[in-house]
This record gives sequence, structure tokens and C-alpha cells, in this order.
Amino acid sequence: MSRQIFNLLFVVQVFCSCGDPRKQSRIENDSISIPKLDTSITNSNSYKNEQDYLKRKRILCNRLALYDNQQATDSLELRMWLIPSFWDPSILYILKGNGPQWTLFHYQIYMQTVTSQDHYYDDPVIEYFNNPLVDSVAMESVRPQKTNWQTYISNLQLDSLWNLQTESSIKGTTFAMLDGYRCLLELSEKGRYKYLFFTAPDYFQNRNINHKEFTEFQKRLVEPIIYKGMRNP
Repeated sequence: MSRQIFNLLFVVQVFCSCGDPRKQSRIENDSISIPKLDTSITNSNSYKNEQDYLKRKRILCNRLALYDNQQATDSLELRMWLIPSFWDPSILYILKGNGPQWTLFHYQIYMQTVTSQDHYYDDPVIEYFNNPLVDSVAMESVRPQKTNWQTYISNLQLDSLWNLQTESSIKGTTFAMLDGYRCLLELSEKGRYKYLFFTAPDYFQNRNINHKEFTEFQKRLVEPIIYKGMRNP
């Protein structure tokens, strides 16, 4: 009797150690489907530059009491940052909504001229990027001036943005500029998140299709909501 019990326990142990082969197959397939990081991108100066601007953006979001839109969202949210090299204001557009309900906010962000005792860094230029201090903000709700929301959103072609490449993913080309401005676009929807970073996209639009398509999108976003007297450098 004891020998039969021993054999039964042995069979159970072997079965448990083998596990469900279908589950094991799913784990292996999942691990294969996870893309490996392209070190030629992550080690590039372009990628590191993008990460610096994303870090600056996160600090500004904290200063402006904006939540982290890299988390899952129920509806679509788009943020477009226009970041000048070293002048004011920085511009931010936030478009939110789904179906018939949409809102669009326009921010003008003026940075504080820091004094020496406020410096975390010795260089005021480094200070401007690494420790941005907000002096004042002008924020307004805007809407399309000569069309309705449905037509405006349709013309934006938002789905096409998921297919654009950010600068660091564009191999074989550099987009260096000492002055000028940078654009950072963030797109989040139902658990998806993507950012696009471009150096003076209107300047480089004849050199790269991604800069050209982003420039065209920027016009479709901004031009219909401009009203007389609106500050939009």
C-alpha cells in the first residue's frame, strides 16, 4: 500500500514539474515578441537630446500641475510643445476628447530669470533647460474659428501621427541647429503612448518626410484656431 502511495506521489510531482506546455509556449512566444532595444539609437546624441527635452518637459508638467500623460488614458490626448532655444514664451497645446466632445487649450509659458542664489547649476543656459522655473502662464480655451469640431478633427488626420518617426529613429541624417526652436509632440490613447521630437521642423522639412508631415500637421492644428490678437510666435 505504501509503495502505491509513493508511486502516485512521484507521478504527481513529475506532472507538476512539467507544467502546462501550452502555458510555456505562450511565455516563450511573448518573450520573442518583445522588441530588443536598438543600441545604435539609444547611444546616439540625437536620442540623448530627446531624453533631455523629455526630462525638461516632465519638470514643466510638475510646475504647471499637469498629470503624466504617459499613463493609460481612456480618450485621446495630444500635447504639442513648442520650445524656443532661449526666449519666451514656450507654447503648449493640449487637445483632448473623443467623438463629438473635444477641448483645446493654448498655453503661453514665461520662464523666470533666475538669480544667482536660485541656481542649481553654474551656467544660466544649463539652468534654463535643467531647472526650468515658471514665472507666469497665460492659458485659454480655444476652438476652430471658421469650421466645426467634427471637420477640424477630421482634417487633423490624427491616426497618421502614429506612423511618424522621431528624429532619433531617422538613421543617416542629423538635424543640428544652435538656435531656433524644438517641437515635442505627445500622443496618448487607451494605453498607447508615443512622442515625436523635431528640431525646427519647418527648416528641415525639405530634407526629411517626417519633418514635412509634422509641419503640415502643425499648420492644420494651429491655423484654424488663430484669432485676431492671439499671441502665437
